[in-house]
Amino acid sequence: MIKNIYLASTGPESGKGVICLGLINAFRGMVTNVGYFKPIGQKYRKNEDHDKESIMIKEIYGIEDKLQHINPVSIKELNHYITSNDQETFFHKVRESYRKVEKDKDMVIIEGTDYLGMKSAFEFDINADIANNLNAGIILIEDGYGKSIDEILSDVLTGKDSFDEQSCDFLGVIINKVEVERFSEVDQALRKILKKRKIDYLGTLPYDPVLPKPRLYDIARSLDAEILFGKDHLSNIAVETIIASMRFDNAIKYIHDGALIVTGGDRTGIIIGCMASLISPACPNISGIVLTGGLIPNDNIMNLIGTLYELPFPIFSVKCSTIEAVNTINSLVVHISSNDTQKIDIAKSMVYRYVDYEKINDKLKLEKTRKRTPEIFKYEILEMARSEKKRIVLPEGEDDRTLKAAEWIQDREIADLILLGDEELITKKAAMLGIKLGSKTEIINPVKSEKLEDYVNTYYELRKHKLYEMDVARDRMQDAIYFGTMMVYKGEADGLVSGAIHTTQHTIRPAFEIIKTKPGITSASSIFFMCLKDRVLVYGDCAIIPIPTTEQLSEIAITSADTAVKFGIDPYIAMLSYSTGKSGKGPEVVKVREATEIARSKRPDLLIEGPIQYDAAIDPIVARIKLPDSKVAGKATVFIFLT
Repeated sequence: MIKNIYLASTGPESGKGVICLGLINAFRGMVTNVGYFKPIGQKYRKNEDHDKESIMIKEIYGIEDKLQHINPVSIKELNHYITSNDQETFFHKVRESYRKVEKDKDMVIIEGTDYLGMKSAFEFDINADIANNLNAGIILIEDGYGKSIDEILSDVLTGKDSFDEQSCDFLGVIINKVEVERFSEVDQALRKILKKRKIDYLGTLPYDPVLPKPRLYDIARSLDAEILFGKDHLSNIAVETIIASMRFDNAIKYIHDGALIVTGGDRTGIIIGCMASLISPACPNISGIVLTGGLIPNDNIMNLIGTLYELPFPIFSVKCSTIEAVNTINSLVVHISSNDTQKIDIAKSMVYRYVDYEKINDKLKLEKTRKRTPEIFKYEILEMARSEKKRIVLPEGEDDRTLKAAEWIQDREIADLILLGDEELITKKAAMLGIKLGSKTEIINPVKSEKLEDYVNTYYELRKHKLYEMDVARDRMQDAIYFGTMMVYKGEADGLVSGAIHTTQHTIRPAFEIIKTKPGITSASSIFFMCLKDRVLVYGDCAIIPIPTTEQLSEIAITSADTAVKFGIDPYIAMLSYSTGKSGKGPEVVKVREATEIARSKRPDLLIEGPIQYDAAIDPIVARIKLPDSKVAGKATVFIFLT
């Protein structure tokens, strides 16, 4: 039975590396240990001995296998083996390296060749032979960009026929880089056609305009540039390159979000215009400025730029001419690097959203685990949020981190946002940070809101039994967190996120006063999601109840477990103490033991162990010694702390 995936493509530039990156992330959430193998390296950086995609994936996922085993053969070496009629040595080297990589792996994702330097028919044969030798099923990836449905279908059928001739196990087809405007048409048509031909269709991925574009870091390095300003923003992506040779008031008509401005270093009008555009949210957010000809602005202009609050893009100087700089930028071959977080995030998200990896898993018949890696945990949360889009209020709307997070959420269509604060200040800050707040992001100033009086009256009615005066109610409702909490209470927002600049107490106190606890729950508590290297754990309660009573401790265990289930984590509950089982004595041990019994009696469906020490709860070896018959020891996922 096959347990591995071999990613093959119908031609060069299919985006196979991006899909490989995303599939590793997806399967890491389904099985414990996913391996990566690229038998033939074809893309190398200067002075490096291994394929750059292999290096990138090893670094992103912290893969411990050695690079010489992940990527044992270069395209140059393969050509030598072929011309020497020594394919036997080639396959021996591949098999020996693969054995080292596959050790202790539940599955291995194998990346095929890129059709660089070999004839396509021969390359199909090489890929087929490797897949058969390594017990891997073929997933064929087709580049759909700019192709008609008939052209895509022809490439797919030709590729499948070639692999069928070699008796390969064929898992299915993924069509990549389909233009957004034709996405539905292509996806629906190919699903229908391939179903009739009994070929499994595993997904259509849309073309993403960011993935093939260079970062400012890559551009600066290719131009041997001197960074004058904005070193912290070299990860900006140049979506397009604009030569600014006219006055700024004319040039601005041609500038769009993400544009890289290339202009002579003495064109101070362009430079000042770009700086001034930061003030207006109506102006495009550029990605950077390249000053050519070895010229830099005079000291007055340099000092002016230097005093700007957190310039959101780099400015660098190059010695070459404007035309030479643009030609160099346009000729860059762009690949994802391990520190290119934006593109990595896009790749993971696209595969998670558009590839039917559950169907692939069904075909491989892998034994799925319920362990949640941090990567899959994060993306499952994002997909849950996208599928049930909510209205979230952010009371710290004037904070830089909140504004950056708002843009991130807005760009990924995760939620509809409401920012609370002074609208003019928020708008100016966003512009200075290079943040574009879209029309769906609402800004409300609680002090000036037309809802203020209604909120004041509602709060007064809720709290008058505590002898609050109307003036106190008014003061409370002018506080952004109180105002935002009232929005949730009134059903005008679905949730509130705070804590960037406010204390935990300030964040949760309004909820205690206005919303209160869920029916049947007497005490509010909190949990932390602890994202470790290979799993996500739940810790409760480490923020709200410092010294819980026995009853409260049992309630914390139950509510923490229920929350874990909602986030896809099977709850194995460890009631932590300084002793395990019946080995210890003392009031704290008694409290934990009694809380465990109360929780078990209330929820016999839950697996709860206590008292138990942390090492026995998390380490299977220790668990076998201290509590060999426990269903929780050694595999706990929910940890309940006494203090």
